[in-house]
Amino acid sequence: MGAGKKKKFNRKEKKFAFKILARNVRRERKLTLKEAKKITGGLSAYGTSDPKKFYSNVQQELAHLFFQDQIIYSWKNLGQYAMGLYEDPQAAMDVLTANANKPFKKQDLRRFYLVKFIDEQMTKKENKDKGPRTIVTENMKICCTLNGIDFNKVSPSKTQIKKKLVKTKSFYDLDHDKVVEQIIEKRRRVLVEKKIEFNRWIKEEYKYKSKQFNAYIARKKLLG
Repeated sequence: MGAGKKKKFNRKEKKFAFKILARNVRRERKLTLKEAKKITGGLSAYGTSDPKKFYSNVQQELAHLFFQDQIIYSWKNLGQYAMGLYEDPQAAMDVLTANANKPFKKQDLRRFYLVKFIDEQMTKKENKDKGPRTIVTENMKICCTLNGIDFNKVSPSKTQIKKKLVKTKSFYDLDHDKVVEQIIEKRRRVLVEKKIEFNRWIKEEYKYKSKQFNAYIARKKLLG
């Protein structure tokens, strides 16, 4: 078997390996060669006849399989994990600096402001029992502005039409409910897929611009 091919673990083997590794973590010791061989099937599975290399490869493979998603990073152990990824402290620092100074995309900034507005509205005492959809519906004009949509092209909500709260036109370019769902989905993506960047933006930019942003929102509400 070539050096680039590694044995694939079946479900039973993974379960056995997890038990062995969990036991060893509790005892603060590594796998023995005998245990590693029993899990993987032997040296040939890793394309080497060197027991030391085999042992090292098995440790790395199993650690990746079972513990990668269970790592909890802290300030105390961050350096320890960084040592396994970078040649020296400067290399690790270069990566941190490069990412910390990375500018935010204009499209992301617009979404960040939109999400921040919705979340801040939800934290207000008078809105404590309201979900994001209700907040968006009640602040539709502002949310449309922050989302880059012309509010005048969006149809009224079904409730507004039913209660005759607004004058309606015969045709609207955009459906109210679809626009609300689009905004809600953008918020979900930011909080799930862009959470790290969103939090960095809050710390690095928003805290210095929050007063100006809220003043902008206040003017929009005043103008109606």
